[in-house]
Amino acid sequence: MAREGSAQRETAAAKEACMMERIKRRTFLKTALAAPVAVAAPNVLRGGPKPNSKLNIACIGVGRMGSSDAHTLSRLGNLVATCDVHGEWSAKHTARFKAVREVKQWTDYRVMLDKIGKDIDAVCISTPEHAHYAVAMHAMRRGKHVYCQKPLCHTVNEVRLLTLEAAKHKVVTQMGHQGHSGRSSAQLRDWGLAESVGPIREVHAYSRKNYWTDKPLVKGSAVPKSLNWDLYLNRAAAIPFSSSYMNREWIRYSHFSGAVGDMAAHILDPAYYALDLRTPTSVHADVPIPASPGSLPRAGVITWQFGSRGNKPPVTVKYYLGGGIDFPRPRHLDKSRREITSGSVMVGKDASIMAGSHSQGARIIPEAAMKATAKPPQKAFRCKGRSHFENWTLACKGEDTAMSPFSYAGPLSEIIVLGDIALLHPGKTLLWDAKAMRITNDEAANKSLFMRRLAPRDDMNWC
Repeated sequence: MAREGSAQRETAAAKEACMMERIKRRTFLKTALAAPVAVAAPNVLRGGPKPNSKLNIACIGVGRMGSSDAHTLSRLGNLVATCDVHGEWSAKHTARFKAVREVKQWTDYRVMLDKIGKDIDAVCISTPEHAHYAVAMHAMRRGKHVYCQKPLCHTVNEVRLLTLEAAKHKVVTQMGHQGHSGRSSAQLRDWGLAESVGPIREVHAYSRKNYWTDKPLVKGSAVPKSLNWDLYLNRAAAIPFSSSYMNREWIRYSHFSGAVGDMAAHILDPAYYALDLRTPTSVHADVPIPASPGSLPRAGVITWQFGSRGNKPPVTVKYYLGGGIDFPRPRHLDKSRREITSGSVMVGKDASIMAGSHSQGARIIPEAAMKATAKPPQKAFRCKGRSHFENWTLACKGEDTAMSPFSYAGPLSEIIVLGDIALLHPGKTLLWDAKAMRITNDEAANKSLFMRRLAPRDDMNWC
């Protein structure tokens, strides 16, 4: 598709503005600040699966990790279709799994849902994140339950719109940060609710894993015959194809992805869950080397400030991301234990709560405090599903409660996207007005690609 002209951009921008006017900000904030555990909802699809029956599932995006997701879901339900815009890439990966390669694969998710939607109860979305919003919106508007890989969306307003749409249609939704369904995650919340290490005012989170590039973009590449580039772009602004984006390299470019979401959806979740963090008041990033144009920084330290929540004190969350920067050793970590490179620590006065990269290995440190701390009452919900996927499939049938519905995952994803904005506008404390959905003290940051798509292609055509 050719780049839109100025008139088309103005029309698209006007549509986006109208959509933003329809956002019920108070409704979103009420949802964002509510308790994170949702009430189990029955299956709402007419003629949908009854309890103890199998769910009919379609998987959208089946290259690499998506093919593995489809394989897992084929064991938990009936895999009835797959969909991918890149035939050769997806065929390479689906070939590994008999149950996945044998079902019909579509190219356009909209055509698939038009043609065989009556045979589909639920969809799993494992596309690049810039397409999550449109694909999920399209599915929910057709009454399909949705599992969407993390991070939930590419921009703040996409997160908000998707969260509100999920509530409107009452479908069962789940974001794919799998550790959240584990028993260790529940233990972390029990400790947080009980204030087992006292009031927590500080959180340190760490990840050496980060995606960036300083290599020049390859220009003049021919679009592979098996790739529909227009469908790949979805509602993102049209740009020329480059081989630099292929084979999951899209994750290094801001047009398709953010630096924070890949691991922060896992690593920030323990504090978000245990401390009921929802809406930050500001975000700041220190970046030693600014990002190359169109890419993401190699490393940085992101700081979010959260206000008090009821009787809980304000919290400062610091996320140390990437290589080549110092990771401070947790204050209460025993000298005999190795330093943390992926995970988080909620810091109390005399002891801390520590979690691994995916909420696993919940511990109180130092070891002496772990032994001395009384076991708190079990207040956190424990799901029936033995995995995050199983939790979702059971919830779709009314047999469990989804652990990370969009009402929970939406505000977490908004925190993540604000971190992306801070990384691209380093050295400034960006003040966040959540009600107005606006960065109030920096207009350039407020107009960031990660805030909203300024000139999206026809929204309704994709959703």
